[in-house]
Amino acid sequence: MPPSLDRLPFDILFCIASSLTFDDVVRLSLTCRQLRLLLNESTLCRRTIEAHIPHSKEAKLAQRQQITYREAVQRIYERREAFAKALPYSARILGEGFAFTYRQGILCFASGKYIRVLDIHSSSSPLRVINLSSVINATAGAGPSGAELKFSLLYYSDDIIAVHCESRSRSGNNWLLAISTKVDVPESQRVVAKVELESSSRLFVRHNASFIYWGTHSGTGTHGHHEWIIQGISIDGKHVIPSDTRPLQLEEFVGSDIGSTVAFEIHEGYFYALSNQTSFDVEEVDWTSFYHCARFPLERPFRNALEVNTRIYRRQHAEGPINDSWTDLSLQVDEATNYLVIVESRREWLDGASKQYRTFYTQNITFPRRESSASTSPDASPSIGPSAAGPLPEDDPLVALLASGNNAHWAPFETRHARYTHPEYGVETDTARSFILARTKFRAYSLSCSSFIDLVEDEKCCAASASPCTGPCLRLRIGSRRLAPLYSDEFLHDSGAGKATGIQEAVSYPPLSGADDRFRYSRIKLWPPAASSCPCAARLHRILNPSQPRESGHGKTLVGVIDERSLIYMVRPGRDEEAVGPIVLVSFDREIGRLAVSNDDDMADSVMGDDVSAGEEELHWRWEPGKSSACSSGACR
Repeated sequence: MPPSLDRLPFDILFCIASSLTFDDVVRLSLTCRQLRLLLNESTLCRRTIEAHIPHSKEAKLAQRQQITYREAVQRIYERREAFAKALPYSARILGEGFAFTYRQGILCFASGKYIRVLDIHSSSSPLRVINLSSVINATAGAGPSGAELKFSLLYYSDDIIAVHCESRSRSGNNWLLAISTKVDVPESQRVVAKVELESSSRLFVRHNASFIYWGTHSGTGTHGHHEWIIQGISIDGKHVIPSDTRPLQLEEFVGSDIGSTVAFEIHEGYFYALSNQTSFDVEEVDWTSFYHCARFPLERPFRNALEVNTRIYRRQHAEGPINDSWTDLSLQVDEATNYLVIVESRREWLDGASKQYRTFYTQNITFPRRESSASTSPDASPSIGPSAAGPLPEDDPLVALLASGNNAHWAPFETRHARYTHPEYGVETDTARSFILARTKFRAYSLSCSSFIDLVEDEKCCAASASPCTGPCLRLRIGSRRLAPLYSDEFLHDSGAGKATGIQEAVSYPPLSGADDRFRYSRIKLWPPAASSCPCAARLHRILNPSQPRESGHGKTLVGVIDERSLIYMVRPGRDEEAVGPIVLVSFDREIGRLAVSNDDDMADSVMGDDVSAGEEELHWRWEPGKSSACSSGACR
């Protein structure tokens, strides 16, 4: 009788498990009690984390011994499964504001003259309340007056929030403030940087604990089109950028819509700029589209330190037209490699089809080897990648139509591997409903969970008479995929690999390469279920669809952001940028969900714990097995 897997010596089982993917290790441990005991051994859990997801937050917590490696494995698997299966663990209305930012697990939201800072990932961290007027008025030196300014939150990172202050009475009076959000910092010392802006056209900010960079679409190139201008300063006293450093203009960097045609990010000591456009003007004759990516070290924002690659392959125009209204572009960090990855969502009429489909593409960022330059001038020409004016296709009759003013691009077709291509409808028989753009209020793709998430208005979810919502129901729409075995069940059956004949028959496997990944796609799911499913589902509808003031009518604006654990969005009545709306948290992490936030301006503390007061009960939902608060029927999840 051949030995079974659970009877193998631990050393052999360790070698087998070490060659599996992260999900396969966990799923193997769920097959029986013996394997669960063996595969939950701390050494194997550590090996699993370090081999597959060493740069996740859970891995860093385990490295600092704040949690065990076994707990890290369980938490990563649970939140990725919950995200992929559209089964959140909690939902809550956190408060109200007219603007918010969410990053690194920290939520900052503004209401009136206050900014509230809340650590979503910690149930013990107190709510911090910052009075903007007091902070600004206590700042020494010339600057803005808090009484006459309107504020907008731009970015958060490393205990610092960037705030744009604009005068209500005088146009062109703009200030950028970097404000510390640390506990017990005096108001007079909260402003760590203050910059008067010459322009605020499409203003954005990216920063870390040492540098703050901002950009505006206010430069003008030799071609007459606007271009991005990037400026930065050091804010920690340990790093120095010369005070006479000139603003850096990204020349020939096409695109103006952040999140659609361009993206900016700071990562591992570099500032990155990405565009999916190749020309300012429409080219009548063109073949290939490329990504344009540039970066420079944070300590050297100079032209001679700029690395540029204008030939990162994107697509062939012959693949079909694109519905640009659905295009989303972002830079995301891979939890396995810590590399910055291009993530783009495109809705296309592929191969001339009559129906358009959405696909999520990922692409690695590369830069050519830098050439040594004798010039040390900061304004010297940057290190440029392969020229955009590359070769043209041979024997193509359209080449003869090119004029001297054309800026055509061409590169040979590159095979699209499955690992870099995630179709929305991976299951051909999936009958999930699609939603028009006007009904899709938020769109995003999670690289760490291999899932896309839409926040849609579903008018068919609940009957109007029984719905707790005042209009169409806001629901999550999620589709995901997971790595599948390299060889299909049909191949193994036909080759005889599964026969138990005492002596295993030899099987001839085809050769493998990095392009051989196979995936299993889940069916697209909508959550929560109809309000009539159970009492918890009705409460979820009231949380996800917070009521609006009657005078606001039916118009509303929704702004959202996701990370690998949570979705946070704000529903604001009408289109007034200063209108206050509720902020909703939907979390896929079991550890998140114990927050209770006061809306009182004078209240500086939050109420933590599992106990929810009767008045707040309708604003909070949390699922946990074995708890009396969980829905007995389970229909809400």
